[in-house]
Amino acid sequence: MIGTKKLSTIRKEIEKALASQGQNPIQRLERQIASAKRKGESTEVIEGLKRFLQAPRKRKYLKHRVGAKDSVRHGR
Repeated sequence: MIGTKKLSTIRKEIEKALASQGQNPIQRLERQIASAKRKGESTEVIEGLKRFLQAPRKRKYLKHRVGAKDSVRHGR
């Protein structure tokens, strides 16, 4: 069963699994990509995973309620 997971949780789980041997996850993926290319195998999935781990983490933005400022100004 697939539940709802935050992207940050998934990222941490992948990094933990790839770093299980004490190696940098990105370097490990790069070695796997190089090995697959030498063998003539597809590397799309591994390269996508590498891009996902290298992508900057998104910041959480606070959502402001539309009426919040008005109610403060009018003393409500």
